[in-house]
Amino acid sequence: MGAIYGRERLLLENWKKAWKLKSVQVGAISAFFDVLILFAEQFLGVWNIIPQDLKDLIPEQWQEYVGIFVGVGIVLARLKKQPELHSDIQPFVTVTAGHSNKDPGAVNGKFKEAELVSQFRNAVAYYLREAGIQYKTDGVGTLNQDLNSAIKLIKGSSVAVEFHMNAAASKQANGVETIALPKDKKLAQALSKAVADAFGSRLRGDKGWIDQSQSARGKLGFISNGGLIVELGFISNEAELAQFNTRYWVAAKAVAHVFIDYEKRN
Repeated sequence: MGAIYGRERLLLENWKKAWKLKSVQVGAISAFFDVLILFAEQFLGVWNIIPQDLKDLIPEQWQEYVGIFVGVGIVLARLKKQPELHSDIQPFVTVTAGHSNKDPGAVNGKFKEAELVSQFRNAVAYYLREAGIQYKTDGVGTLNQDLNSAIKLIKGSSVAVEFHMNAAASKQANGVETIALPKDKKLAQALSKAVADAFGSRLRGDKGWIDQSQSARGKLGFISNGGLIVELGFISNEAELAQFNTRYWVAAKAVAHVFIDYEKRN
C-alpha cells in the first residue's frame, strides 16, 4: 500500500514539475481547444440534420440561447486549421443575408425574410467550410448585419452573394432569380438553377438572371459594388415558403457546389 502511495506521490510531483514548462502548458491549452473544436464540429453535424419542423418546436424563450450556442459552435468550428495555400492573399467567398436584425424584410405570418435567409446563409457557409473554401459572412447564428456591413465584405472576394426572398401581392407569384451585372450573367444563371432545381421551382428572367436595371428596385448597392443577389423564391407564396422550410439545406448545398466549381475554375 505504501509503495502504491509513493508512486502516486512521485507521479504528482513529476506532473507539477512538468506543468511549470511553457511547452507543456501550451500543449495542454492546445489540446483543450482541439477538444472544443471537435465538439463544435460534432454538434453542428447533428444540428444540421435536425428537421426544421423540430427546431421550430423549441420554446420561444430558449430560441435566443440556442441561436447563441449554435453561433459559438460555428465560430469554434472555423478555428479548425485549414490547408496552407502558396499565396499571401487567399481568395474567399462572401455570403450574406438580406435585411438585418432590425429590418425583417418581407413577412408571412411568423416567417420573416431576414431570419429565413440567415438560416440559408448559415447552411451555405457550413458546406463551404466542409469543402475547405475560405469565406466571410455578415454574421453567424441569428446575427444578420445591415447592408453597409455586407457591402464592406465584397472587397477582396472572388464572388459575393446576398440572399433574399421575393414578395408580391399575388400569392401565385413564384420562381427564382438572381440579380447581377452582365459580367456575372452565367454565374447568376447557375445559382438560380441550383436553387430552382432543389425547390422544384421555375426560373425567372433570362434563365434565372436579371440585370439590376430590370429589377423592380432599380440600382442596388450590393450589385453596384460587384455582388449578386439571389432571390430564393416568394415568401408570399405558401407552396414556395413550405418548400424553403423543408428543403433549404438541399438548396444551400447546391449553391455551395456552384461556388466550389466557380473557385476551381477561377
